[in-house]
Amino acid sequence: MSTAEDFGRWIRTLSSTDDPRARLILLPHAGGSANSYFQFARGFGELDVHGVQYPGRQDRRREPFRDTIEELAEEIAALIGEWNDLPVVLMGNSMGALVAFEVAHRMEAKGNAPLALFACGRVAPTLRKDEGTHLKGNDAFLREMALLGGMGHELLQDEEILDLILPPMRADYRLAETYCASPEIRLSVPVHVHIGKADPKVNEPEAAEWKRSTTGEFTLDTHEGGHFFFTDDGTRLTDSINRALDDALAVNP
Repeated sequence: MSTAEDFGRWIRTLSSTDDPRARLILLPHAGGSANSYFQFARGFGELDVHGVQYPGRQDRRREPFRDTIEELAEEIAALIGEWNDLPVVLMGNSMGALVAFEVAHRMEAKGNAPLALFACGRVAPTLRKDEGTHLKGNDAFLREMALLGGMGHELLQDEEILDLILPPMRADYRLAETYCASPEIRLSVPVHVHIGKADPKVNEPEAAEWKRSTTGEFTLDTHEGGHFFFTDDGTRLTDSINRALDDALAVNP
């Protein structure tokens, strides 16, 4: 049984309401924190929205990184599985999409499946995409970060900040680049994939392969923008999550 301290370390409340109809759990990108979703979380008026804080960053920086996506997902799923007073929707961006997939798989196996999974900015989990980024030197690694956006130029020039953010980013890239899901793992929950048209890390055919990861409903939507398309305008993604929730609750009130 997890403790309140465990929840506090892993799960951070980003937005809440008095009478929520569901709980939205947000899984961050490589190097990201729960607060990466702070602004996006404000778009939901009828949900409790929570971000996951991975170990090894910010206030958890002294904790060891996990060795695999599966290990990370196991701990998160165990926490969420005990927190079953509301239906759950999972959303992950980039590496977070892989974590969300593995969390959904574990929740489903224990009879507590999420209502839906939203995967953003990531190729399908069965498509291993190891570009060796986690092995590159700092200069090449930082060029990769600049290519994706999501970090201001001034941050990439600040050595003190880089000392804090580079270790978790490199550790997360290793997890994502060495991960590949078994094709035998298939969810039964709806999977909704969203990508930016200008995302250098995923194209439509790669994103469409997510359909092989579920026997449930599958949708694929493209947006203007790049890897972090929803940070500029998350309205369409917010609307999609709300519609999917309406549909799921109509079937499973």
